[in-house]
Amino acid sequence: MSKIYSKKEKTFNAGEIIFSENDECDGMYIIMKGRVRVFKTFGTDHKKELELVQLGPNCMFGEMALIDESKRSASVQAIEETETIIITNEMFKDQIQKIPLWMQNMIRILVKRLRDTNEKLREKTKNYEDDTGGLIYVSKDSTTDKLSAQFSSSDLDENKLKKSTEKFIATSEVILKDLGYKS
Repeated sequence: MSKIYSKKEKTFNAGEIIFSENDECDGMYIIMKGRVRVFKTFGTDHKKELELVQLGPNCMFGEMALIDESKRSASVQAIEETETIIITNEMFKDQIQKIPLWMQNMIRILVKRLRDTNEKLREKTKNYEDDTGGLIYVSKDSTTDKLSAQFSSSDLDENKLKKSTEKFIATSEVILKDLGYKS
C-alpha cells in the first residue's frame, strides 16, 4: 500500500535564491509554474557564475543531493515567480526503497559520475575570466526545433535530443503521479 503525502508547495520570487551550492539537501523540487536557472560559481572569490541550464514547468532540480545524500552541487535561482512542489527526503526514501537494491546503486553511481563531471567543469572554468558557457532552456513546451536552435548543427543529434527531452519531462510527470499529485 502506497503512503499518501501531504502536498508541500513553495513559491519563490524573481531573483530569489532557492538554494546555494554546498547547502544541505531539503529535497527535490518540481516546477509547476515559472523558471529557474541552475548555476555554479567559480574563481578564487567564487563571484563568477557559469549558468548550466534554465528550467521551466514540469522540470525538476535538486535531485542529485537527494539521491546521494550529499550537499548541493550547484545553486538555483528563480528567474521569475516560480511555484514548486517539494519532494522531501522522507518521501524520496520511502519511494526509493520500492525499487531493487541494484537499481538504487546504479542511480547513485550515475549521480557520482555527474558530480565528478561537474567538478571537472569547475576546474576547467577556473582558467576563464569571462562567461564561459551557454545555457539550455527546457520546458514542457520545448520542441526539438526550439532546442536545436540552441546548439550548433555539429553538436546535435536531433533524435537523441528529442528522446532525452521527452524522457526528462515524462520523468517529472511520473514522479508527481506516483506521489498522488495531479498536473
